[in-house]
Parts: sequence; C-alpha cells; structure tokens
Amino acid sequence: MNVFLGYGMVVLFFAGVLLTLYVHRRRDADFTDYAVGGRSFGSGYQTMSILNTWFPGSVFIADAGLAAGSGVIGFHLLIYGLFAYVLMYLMSRRVWMWGDRYGLRTQSDLFGLRYGGTSSRTVPALIQALVNFPMTVLGMQAMGLIFYYISFGHLSYSQSVLAGVLVLVARQFWTVRMGMRGVVVTDFYQGMIAYVFGSILLVGLIVHLAVHGHGFARLPLERLTLPVDGGGSGGLYLFALTFTGSVGGWCLSGMFVRLFTADGVRSVKRSAVFVMPASLVFSGLLLTAALLSGTLPGVSDNPDRALFTLGQHIGGPWIVIAIALCVLAAQIGMADGVLQSVGTLISNDLVAVYRPLDDKGRLLAAKVSIGVYTVASALVANVGLSNLITLSIMAYQGVVQLAVPQFLGLFWKRGNRTGTVAGTVAGFCTAAGLSAAYPTSIPWLAGLTSGIVGMALNLAVYVACAYLFPQGAEEKRRVSELFAATAVSGTRAAPGRTAAAPPGPTQA
Repeated sequence: MNVFLGYGMVVLFFAGVLLTLYVHRRRDADFTDYAVGGRSFGSGYQTMSILNTWFPGSVFIADAGLAAGSGVIGFHLLIYGLFAYVLMYLMSRRVWMWGDRYGLRTQSDLFGLRYGGTSSRTVPALIQALVNFPMTVLGMQAMGLIFYYISFGHLSYSQSVLAGVLVLVARQFWTVRMGMRGVVVTDFYQGMIAYVFGSILLVGLIVHLAVHGHGFARLPLERLTLPVDGGGSGGLYLFALTFTGSVGGWCLSGMFVRLFTADGVRSVKRSAVFVMPASLVFSGLLLTAALLSGTLPGVSDNPDRALFTLGQHIGGPWIVIAIALCVLAAQIGMADGVLQSVGTLISNDLVAVYRPLDDKGRLLAAKVSIGVYTVASALVANVGLSNLITLSIMAYQGVVQLAVPQFLGLFWKRGNRTGTVAGTVAGFCTAAGLSAAYPTSIPWLAGLTSGIVGMALNLAVYVACAYLFPQGAEEKRRVSELFAATAVSGTRAAPGRTAAAPPGPTQA
C-alpha cells in the first residue's frame, strides 16, 4: 500500500509540473527567446529560479550528510551562499545590460563580448560541457535514492536508479520543447515544494527531535565546534570551501543564465535581496535538522541518508514521502536548468561559432544537444561507474577557474583575450591535476583545495598578460564603449528589434 502511496504522490507532483507548463505555454519568437525566456521574468520568478538552481537535491543528501556526520562545519553552505548573493547584486547591472543590449544568451557569449574573438567563447563553453557532465550523472543517481525510499523495499537501489533516470529523461521532453521559459516557470512550482513546504517540514522535524531528547545538549562538543585544522584537512580548508563555493556557483552555466532571464536590472537586484533571507531560513533549517539527527541510531553509519533515516525513525510513510518529494522537486529544477543551459551553450558557442546557423538551425542544434547530453548522462548513470564523485569534485575545482576572467572582466578594463584563454587553461589543468592526487584538500598547503591553487596561477597569468600584452588602441576603445554602455539606463531594445551588435572586432 505504501509503495502505491509514494508513486501516487510522484504522479501528482508531475501532474502539477505539466499543468504549470500548459498554463504558461507560448511559442518562442526566436533562439534568444528560447535561450533566456525572452528576458521577461520579474523578481518573484527570479528568486525562486535561483533557489531551485542553487539548492539542488544533493543539498538534502550530501550537504545535510556533512552536517549530520561532521557537525557545524557543514554550515559553510549557509555562509558561502550569502557571499554569492552579494556577488550577484554587484554584477547584476553590467551582466544584464550587456546581455540585453548585445543579445547575449549564454555565459560564453559574455566572455566573447568582453574579450573578443572565438577562443574566449569556446574555451569556457568546452569547460562547461565537460564539468557539467559528471554533475548531471550524479544528479540522476541521486534520483535513485528518492525512488528507493518511496518504493518501501519493493525496488533495489540499482532498479531505483533506473526508475529515477527514466523519469528525469522523460521530463526533458518539455525542457527541449519550451526552453528556458519552461524551466523558469516550473522552478517556481518546484521551489514552492522544495523550499517553502520543505522549510515547514524541517521545522516539524526539528521540533520532533527537540521534544524527544535529541536537542543540541545531546550533541558531542566536537560537532558544535569548528575544527582549527579544518577537520584534519588543514587550517585553510574551511576558507577554501567557502570561497570556491561563493564564486563557483556563478561560474556554472545553469546558474549564470538566470541573470539573463530577468526583465530588468531592478528585478535581478531585488531577487538578490529576496533570496538572501529565503536562503538563510531554508539552509539554516536544513542543516539544523541534519545536525540534530546525528544523534539518532544509524545516521553515523550513512550520514548522506540522515533525513530519510530521521523520517523512518519518526515512523509512518508520509514523512518519508514528503522528504522524497522535496528532494525530487529540488533535483528536477537543477537538472532542467543545467541541461537546457548546456544544450544552448553547445549550439550557440560551439556549433554556431564554426558553422554559421540561423535561428532555426540554432534551435535544432540546441534541442539535439539537450537530447544527446541527457541520453549520454542516463547511460553512464545506469552503468554506475566508480569515481564519479571524485570526477565531480575535480569538475567543480575546474569550473571555478572561470571566476578570474569573469569577475575581473566585469570590473577591470585592462584584461585581454590572451590572459583569459591562457590563464583559464593553466588554472583548469592545474586544478584537474592536483584534484587527481588530492580530491578533497592539499595537506601541505594547509588545506587549500586544488581549485584555489589553480585560481592563483590563473590570476597571475591573467594579470601578467594584461601588462605584457597591452590592448591596442582599437581594442581599448571597444572595451571602453562596453563599460560606458552600462552607465546609461534605458538601453533595452524594443520588442521585436534586434539588439545592437557588439562594438568592434569579434573574430579571433
């Protein structure tokens, strides 16, 4: 009976997704409309869309597991999120105005506009296509955990992974059809379940734990203390986690494109302000519930399943199903955003750069790319390759290398294409190489991660190239015009009008 109840709730969840898509269905006017949802969403949609991307289903599993197993060090999720929203607020004006004025659709488009040439677009695009793959596979495998628990023993874990992957693949039919508009509107629906209902559920779980003698007083002291040595990884480990978490989120294509979907700078800034307290409440409740659950029998054996173990401890199928639905809603939102952004990026910044395509051709290439990427991820997820978690960690340490040219390029005029490409490649290769040997942290560097070391080299190369290969007069004028364009408000192109072309040369 419980298994039918669990699957019935999943069916109802997806019925809500389809209803949301049906109500908001609209034919895209062109490829830009498909890629960024027509830049038409206000701060409410933006806020929920950012939450549904920033907090994937893995936060209910991996991040909650860190708090349950290791204590308050897991609260770095809360801290680096707040720093990330400050960065969002600071860069929102220039990113959105450049995107609207010059018709930008992807993060790589922004790199191509700022630095000129094709290499400054294709290198970031290749990195995104590579690093998002293991993360997508892990997301699909996380779906298996959801179906494992709502089957109440009727499916093995491998069968549950297959069921979860099939459901996620089926969902991508509408992602392919509706593009970013469909992703954003369903983000709102999914976000209400994952973070609004989820927060209410977490309050209930915390109260239950406290009432039944599993409060803070029962936790061992080491769980409530930040280790001075970073938990045995080195004193700078917590700093490295927080810093790379803050800047790294905005280096992921699925997150960055959210800045282009807003209907104006004000909406982006307001959503940055709104998402701060929402994130603080949700992540605070999640980590607190996970931290307190660490005293329950069985949690220390498998902390990644802390919330599900807590649900089983309370008893009754409804709590387990409710937790599973929250994880499902969060994971579906993350997967949709990543797959749509990567498909658009492959079409726009890899295929169309070397083979000119009209809007119809770009749309077809994007849809085919999403389909191929989804199927490839599904196949690998079901094969169950080992070391995927290590590959995912390496991927994140690699993608944060885009932070150097991205953030410096937004606020410093001197950086150039040579430094961008050379620095990013050097940083990415360094981070990947060190991650293979030290997937978590580097003990002989006081716990710094491979991503931090790569960023340091990346920054050195970027700055050195800025002074060793100074911009010519034409390039300096082009960059100055770009920065001057964001000093003037009201630059949005009228509906139906093609945005202005980027100033100056764009060929490598």
